[in-house]
Amino acid sequence: MKKNLFLLLTIISVSLFAQELPANPETGKCYVRCKTPDQWENQDVTIEVSPAYKKLKVVPAQYGTENQTVVVQDAYKELSVVPAKYGTETFEVEVQGPGKKLEVVPAEYSKSSVDVEVQGPGQTLKVIPAKYGTETFEVVVKEASQRLEVVPAKYETRTETIVVQEASKKLEVIPAQYETRTETIVVQPASTKVKVIPARYETVTETILVKEASQSMSIVPAKWGTETLTYRKSDFGSKLTIVPAKFSSSSETIETRAESAQWTMSDQPAPECQSSDPNDCRYWCYKSIPAQFTTVNTTLLVSDAMVNRVPGCNQEGGNNPDCGNATYTKKVLVSPATTVIKDIPAVTEVVKKTVMVDEPRTELVEIPAVTKTVKKTVMVQPPSTKVIDIPAITKTVKKTVMVTPPTTRVIEIPAVTETFKRTVVAAEPQTIVNEIPPVSKSFAVTNISPETTRVIDIAPVSKTFKRTVMTTPPQAVATDIPAKTATLKRTVLTKDAYVTEETVPAQYKTVTKEVLVKKGGLSTWKEVECELVEYSPLPIKWNLGSATLTREAKNLIDTRLMPVLNQGVAIEIASHTDSRGSKESNQDLSERRARAVVNYLMAKGINSSKLVAKGYGENRLTNRCSDGVTCTEKEHQANRRTEFRVISQ
Repeated sequence: MKKNLFLLLTIISVSLFAQELPANPETGKCYVRCKTPDQWENQDVTIEVSPAYKKLKVVPAQYGTENQTVVVQDAYKELSVVPAKYGTETFEVEVQGPGKKLEVVPAEYSKSSVDVEVQGPGQTLKVIPAKYGTETFEVVVKEASQRLEVVPAKYETRTETIVVQEASKKLEVIPAQYETRTETIVVQPASTKVKVIPARYETVTETILVKEASQSMSIVPAKWGTETLTYRKSDFGSKLTIVPAKFSSSSETIETRAESAQWTMSDQPAPECQSSDPNDCRYWCYKSIPAQFTTVNTTLLVSDAMVNRVPGCNQEGGNNPDCGNATYTKKVLVSPATTVIKDIPAVTEVVKKTVMVDEPRTELVEIPAVTKTVKKTVMVQPPSTKVIDIPAITKTVKKTVMVTPPTTRVIEIPAVTETFKRTVVAAEPQTIVNEIPPVSKSFAVTNISPETTRVIDIAPVSKTFKRTVMTTPPQAVATDIPAKTATLKRTVLTKDAYVTEETVPAQYKTVTKEVLVKKGGLSTWKEVECELVEYSPLPIKWNLGSATLTREAKNLIDTRLMPVLNQGVAIEIASHTDSRGSKESNQDLSERRARAVVNYLMAKGINSSKLVAKGYGENRLTNRCSDGVTCTEKEHQANRRTEFRVISQ
């Protein structure tokens, strides 16, 4: 029964399509069955995602400072002592008696010089070396010989010694011999020196009055006590504590697109299709599209903000009325000051006096003569020369001598000579004697006249002392001292703490909702360009392994696809890869590339119902370059392609 019903629907569908073919089609033209899409309208729905609530802010208490004057010390009388007045008188005391001293008249010295011979006469020899000349002479180093043209002569080498420098003589100087002798000279004769033995003194003591007896007055200071007093130092304002608003999280689901349906054509023709064209037997199905929803996170107000007030400790209702109190100390007079007179005894001073016991005297001290030892160089043996023989210099010369003459034609070979230089003595060496004069050195000699003494009288020495005498005794003077006050700073509350309230407005979120305005359906046939029905290349140059559109690719889509889509047709985007890599990765890459093109078109405002993205991977190769086949890069590039075609909906 179901089979018959399906067959009946298929026949009706086929006949419906057969009846609805384009009327009066033109030969060579292509037509596409178009569908009128459902018309949707976007409507904005506002949702409260966060409620309004109160935001409280505590303005702290304000305080001021005021001064309070308090007495911290009572008035009293202060005693001051006017000290005794003293005068000063002077008197002299002899602190050293008369005496004598000896003064030395120093010796007189004069200077003279003495010449001493420190090196005797001598001689030096100067050698004038022998003079040499050079003469040249020839030596036969190879005698004249003969040689044959065919059999050469035989030679042997012999050595001969020749003199290249004659024997000569040279003089060697034997220097003079000297020895050093010492000689003592007197540079200062013996003399005497006066030694002064000074006078001997003794010290005696003497007591003198330097300050008379007097009186002093001292003050017995007043006695004080302390008293602790209490005052209000600081006021304390209220303490406000804010309890912030409490929230809870929630959510709200919004229908952004209502449930709808659309017409779709079957991929396969009906099984009992009798037409030679399978497209005649395809049927349309009206398939439902489920509604779309979105969930928006929202916040719910559980409790609004509130404030808790705690009064200050010394405010009304506070927990400690004395918390702002402080104390200060007041100085209280217990007994006033008094005076006490004290006797000051006289002041004496012990003075030391120097008295001469023995007069000064002199002694003579012998000063020995001063001598100086001088080193003197004396020639013991004069210089001389000795003759040294210089042997002649010879040189060994190799000489070639013919032993056997050649046996054939004789060729005369002249003798070979060689020129040598020989050094000969032109003048014998000789010596010249230079006389060295003696050397003298001048020494300073001191002449002395002995020293003497003379007596000088020393006058006695007196010292002036000052003596203090009281002219007016000390007395006491009373001065009235007023009471002392202090300024205490008090902190007073000028304005208690309070709360400011700010209402934080609710927050809303706008959700776009699609509402169906007009139902679509199947429409009439529409004429399109025939090449658009077949796959057309979209020559996008993809980067290796990438599905990201470059700027050039986007410009290509704008110029090639947008004009076609603006005609109201739907298109399929097909992307292909070459066979290199795994089939799974190639399939995924082709799908991502096709989806990238569709996403870009949707961003340009094209409805998604007019776009189909398909990735075929390496399933639709255009040439032989399948797995395992070696191909050129150009052949692989032909398989990496993106295409599009108009599809009938």
